[in-house]
Amino acid sequence: MGVESLVAILVIMPFAAALLAFGVKDARVIKPLVISSMLVLMVASVMLLMRVVEAGPIALSPGHLWDNLILVLDFALLAYFLYVGFTSKHPLILALAGIQAVMLPVLKFFILPSGLKVQPVLYIDLLSVIMTLVISIIGGLIIIYALDYMRDHEAHLKLDHTRQHVFFFFMVAFLGAMNGLVFANSLLWLFFFWEVTTLCSFHLIRHDLNAEAIGNALRALWMNLLGGAALVLGMILLWQAGETLSIQDLTGFGTVGAALLLPLALFCFTGFTKAAQVPFQSWLLGAMVAPTPVSALLHSSTMVKAGVYLVLRLAPAYEGTQLSVAIAVFGAFVFMVTSIVAISQHNAKRVLAYSTISNLGLIVCCAGINSDLAIAAAIALIVFHAISKGVLFLVVGTIEQRIESRDIEDMEGLVAKLPLLSGIAMLGMITMLFVPFGVLFGKWASIQAAAVPFSAWFPLVVGFLAVGSATTMVYWTKWIGRMISLVSFERGAVVEPKSFLSYSTILLMVAGAVVLSVFVAPLVNILITPAESTMGYAKAFETAGWHLRSAFGLFTPWPLFIAVALALLLPALLVRVKSDQYREAYLCGGNVPGAEVPSFYSLADQSVKIRTGSAYWESLFGERSLTNWINGAAVILLLVLFVGVFV
Repeated sequence: MGVESLVAILVIMPFAAALLAFGVKDARVIKPLVISSMLVLMVASVMLLMRVVEAGPIALSPGHLWDNLILVLDFALLAYFLYVGFTSKHPLILALAGIQAVMLPVLKFFILPSGLKVQPVLYIDLLSVIMTLVISIIGGLIIIYALDYMRDHEAHLKLDHTRQHVFFFFMVAFLGAMNGLVFANSLLWLFFFWEVTTLCSFHLIRHDLNAEAIGNALRALWMNLLGGAALVLGMILLWQAGETLSIQDLTGFGTVGAALLLPLALFCFTGFTKAAQVPFQSWLLGAMVAPTPVSALLHSSTMVKAGVYLVLRLAPAYEGTQLSVAIAVFGAFVFMVTSIVAISQHNAKRVLAYSTISNLGLIVCCAGINSDLAIAAAIALIVFHAISKGVLFLVVGTIEQRIESRDIEDMEGLVAKLPLLSGIAMLGMITMLFVPFGVLFGKWASIQAAAVPFSAWFPLVVGFLAVGSATTMVYWTKWIGRMISLVSFERGAVVEPKSFLSYSTILLMVAGAVVLSVFVAPLVNILITPAESTMGYAKAFETAGWHLRSAFGLFTPWPLFIAVALALLLPALLVRVKSDQYREAYLCGGNVPGAEVPSFYSLADQSVKIRTGSAYWESLFGERSLTNWINGAAVILLLVLFVGVFV
């Protein structure tokens, strides 16, 4: 199959499948249609990887007809956003959509030469392919998981008429838009796909159509429209300063001149809004009101990854500049402060949301550090974070349907009630947290990269990363502790109703997180190092056997995996505790004998049930205490970022 056909499958086919799903409105037809479409996407992404590995980067330029179609669709999107702003009486949406509706025609008809053709329109290198593997495989598994989830979700809501056709229209179209976005070399094409992701996220967040969902969707829309306006303004300034709208022209010749730093700063700002970096984090936190598969798709493989992809893609152009330093400081700051706020959260999906924002901040920081090791760390984090976070969102969504709560405190002792789900959840958290899994590998590489004095600000960046990494340990281990803590020793787990699609997709993803971590050395050698090379960076790692060696240390996954396996298996094999050996907690002789729930005698010999719980320190780390300060500091850092381009 030719490259053009593979690209058409990855970009156009999802839109066609989405339209079919929207038209049939029958869940019995939607299910096989979606499954077959996702499988085709997965296969096509792997085939494209093989072509790019064999032949190198691929440049494609569809005919002028496609440029005209993209332009017409741009205006249709902006007209729809204006309509949403008008009908919702939302002044920010009206203003930002109106600004784009003015600037885009000015750029197209009054600034750019007539008949301009950006060459090439599409440029597909290994970084693009890595992104499309994440989008198509992880995103595809999430959408397959959603088939049974949405059936149960609608049954819980007791809807008279299914809205699954609307849901899967936007979910499937989302993947096509994301693939188009990461393939685009023309900024005009990138803008179109960027706005399609904004449209899809808006409708997916508001899917349940309650007041909270609609309000949160409107917030997500105006914040992403702000980024879109910055993108159009950046294109105008870029053409006036450099007469190009090609990403390869920007990045292919190393660091750009001072005149191009302002448009680059605007493009990075666009990425920050899409990646929900502080102070724009509220749109992603609000997106938690959507059905869980939406949260998983936005957080792991699509929406937010588009933001960090753009910042990373442009990194060669601002390497060695004050803009690069400002991006590193900003990303490290976001990584730290959102990790701190996550400590105070007991809503499971908000913990996952803050963790996502934090890890995206770390990727942004790596792009700003802009060394060979930092870029390798950023690419590794994109891959490993996507798969681990996808696992966690899906398993939390399933747990929520089982216990009808997303509160971490309600997950106390869940390992005895839902052992399989709990085991998967804890393994997913471990892949985000512990050695030698891939996310920790990315953090190890990023902290080493930050430890090199790339500027006078490097001690601050290292400090932010150290504090952020430490606080990450707190909220993950605290959550794991709630799941394994037992007040009562009553045995007998409940039988878990296991949907084949839901459980198989979760198990495939968690297995992928483990396998990729085991084979991290081949992953780096086959994908990450060549991707760096096509971006103009040198090799960051040498391979020593199955180990990875950088200039600063050695990462040894195999011995670490063996040590972890022995630490887990040996106690399980050697220690056997019989049921009659379990004892209730000793409460200084004050236990109430024969109580159904472990209890103790308190004042006036009153019986009090034992309750355990985690500390969340909301007065210190809560959103009410910190959000305004964090947002204020982030605004200052963004101002410094823009001021720095003139220094």
